[in-house]
Amino acid sequence: MNSTAQLFKKEWQEILSNRSILSVMLIVPILYFTLFGGLYSEKKVTDIPTVVVDADQTELSRELIRAFSIETAFRVTAVVPSEQEAMRLIDQEQAQVAVVIPSGLTVQAKSGKPAEVLTIIDGSNMMISNTAVKAANTVVKSVSAGVTLKKLEAKGEWGEAGKNFFTGIDYRYRVLYNPAFSYQSFMVFGLGGTVLQQVLFLGVVLGVAREKEQGTWQETIRQHHFIQLLLGKMTPYFILATFNLLVSFTILLKGFQIPVYGSSLSLLIAGTVFNVAVLAIGFAISFITPNQLQATQMAMLIAVPSFMLSGYTWPLMAMPPIVAAIGKSLPLTYFLHAIRETMTKGHTLSTVTYDLVVLLLMVAVSLFVAYLAYVWQQRKAMHAPLAETPSSL
Repeated sequence: MNSTAQLFKKEWQEILSNRSILSVMLIVPILYFTLFGGLYSEKKVTDIPTVVVDADQTELSRELIRAFSIETAFRVTAVVPSEQEAMRLIDQEQAQVAVVIPSGLTVQAKSGKPAEVLTIIDGSNMMISNTAVKAANTVVKSVSAGVTLKKLEAKGEWGEAGKNFFTGIDYRYRVLYNPAFSYQSFMVFGLGGTVLQQVLFLGVVLGVAREKEQGTWQETIRQHHFIQLLLGKMTPYFILATFNLLVSFTILLKGFQIPVYGSSLSLLIAGTVFNVAVLAIGFAISFITPNQLQATQMAMLIAVPSFMLSGYTWPLMAMPPIVAAIGKSLPLTYFLHAIRETMTKGHTLSTVTYDLVVLLLMVAVSLFVAYLAYVWQQRKAMHAPLAETPSSL
């Protein structure tokens, strides 16, 4: 057997005997492709929360409402009295589309004069806005064609003569927050947050795992309380994470002139809470994993699918319940929602209180897990012979 074959055999045996490498090579791809396949299993965005302003109160306006209700892209949740009320519901995320049927629509349509139906769309998620624009146009044109056919049938006019009875209900739309459908304005915040999370995860999970491989961990937990470990090990990463947050978003906002409508203070507060959540989760991972390889694997298992499952591009409401539940358990989901609300829509921090509370809850749970691991490992270290630690050799 030549040297190449021997090397091949040795490496193959090493892979088969190492569960960590084997799981990365075989299990992780299956897991991710199953997850991503389920993510898009609905194939298209449906059931977009929609409100209707019916200022016409006629058979034609009711037909329009029925048509929007039947269209799978929309889920009509309420009929509201005014455009201002519809805008308020969109602003509060209780609706993402508003259909405004103006007063006098039927009279205008029957007399052959220009008639318009307005659709107001939350454009902060381009998947939703693109779907809503196309689907609403189809609905309005279909109803318009139906009205025309009824007029032709009633008059008995067809062919060239029937053109005089054409009823044109025009479709207009107003896209909020991203009226130019700019992918730059839409994508960069999400991708930026994803990069910041992955870098921070990779750094912090190695903090404790590195000492375990070096053989100094038992001595460290003998000499330090949990709070000392937490502050001593996490503070440097927190400083670096804050620096990265400021530099990265300065590049995006100033370097590329991406339009923003919120305050820098809101970004800093949301980013700080997010960084603390990622630090806490990474700290817990580093406690419960025996070495740097497994710590990195677990961190990447969380970080890699985060952007896809965050609801930033493909909305959570269009995901299967199990996949959406996974997305809602990830810190990036709440950070990107907070960024979209504060930076893209110009809302105050009060609108993202829920996101910040969930992130802080993740901090509490992660630190509790880390503390339990610390107590168990400290007791184990206290009962271990001193000769086993590097300081006693």
